[in-house]
Amino acid sequence: MAFLQPYMLWGMLTVAVPVAIHFWYQKRGKTMEWAAMRWLGEQTTLQHRGLRLHEMWLMILRCLLVILLALILSKPVVDWLANAGKPEVVHLVQADGLVTETFRFELERAERRGEPVYWMGTTPEKAGNLARPEGVTASIAYLQQNINALADGNARDFRMYFLNDGSLNARVYVPGTYQLFPATDSSGTRPIDLFKNKPAYKGTIQVLLDYRNAAEAQTVRAALAALAEVYGFAFEIQEKINPASHYDLVFADHAWTAAQPGTTYVISGNAPQWNMPAQVIQLRDTLRIADSEWVENGRLPEWLGDLVVKQLGLQTNAAPLSKSQLSTFFEKIKPPRGQEQVALRPWLVLVFILLMAAERWWALHKTVRSDG
Repeated sequence: MAFLQPYMLWGMLTVAVPVAIHFWYQKRGKTMEWAAMRWLGEQTTLQHRGLRLHEMWLMILRCLLVILLALILSKPVVDWLANAGKPEVVHLVQADGLVTETFRFELERAERRGEPVYWMGTTPEKAGNLARPEGVTASIAYLQQNINALADGNARDFRMYFLNDGSLNARVYVPGTYQLFPATDSSGTRPIDLFKNKPAYKGTIQVLLDYRNAAEAQTVRAALAALAEVYGFAFEIQEKINPASHYDLVFADHAWTAAQPGTTYVISGNAPQWNMPAQVIQLRDTLRIADSEWVENGRLPEWLGDLVVKQLGLQTNAAPLSKSQLSTFFEKIKPPRGQEQVALRPWLVLVFILLMAAERWWALHKTVRSDG
């Protein structure tokens, strides 16, 4: 069991309050003896000597109420409600001949074990055999989108097979565990040289800067100006959304609800959401010099240059990434626990209400009996 707000568990220390009240209530004032009531007082003392069990149970009930309230406020989450045992193994394969040939042994072994194998595409497609199906794209840009669909809110053990050609440029969030199987093309195809091919792109690149912070917009504008000066790119930059315009690149500091086809979005300064579309690049830090290491080290124009080149399709075969570089793009996350929390808390609240009703009935019944 885990707790979303564990600091609320300190509230259990207040269980000492009903205990203290109970023993304080047990105290008796100084007995004043007088002749007429002497023998009656001795009889009453004998009757009330020792622990009174009905009051002890009432104290225990009140202690349980305090403990249960602290548990409810701490928002407990039980992992076994959604995932029991070992997570399911899922094989996700980029539909590329080099990938399937490189890892044919691993994929055939997965089929023999009955583990599901899916082709990577706009939506994951179950692989009937290792022959590439018609109409399935080989782009790795849909990797996150496929992971989201196959996880369905639960942890999985992903085995991902893809072409290591440098086209991976966005962080991938994996709910559960994963293993990477990158295939490298050794044909030696070289990417475009931006310095020799200046200007690298003769068209105009439409850019939208939708930032609430002017300093961040100024930083991105300066990086784009550096790209225009060095590589000859022509940027048309807007800072107000025009519904009639199509943008090649959108830079923003807030979540983008309706992603348009053919547009790459760079969202900075927000907690990454693992179910975002593949065309949305999420950055934890803002693109300001105080927050971003890229801006502080002067690497932002270089990173934006790679992004522009891939967006325009100027670099089809980039240099393969090393294992350490690939690992920086993948991050394990815990699957959403909202349903587990919702399933548990109503029962705790119900028990709390029942105990509260029992405590009130017991306390009132005790009062009536004492008065009687």
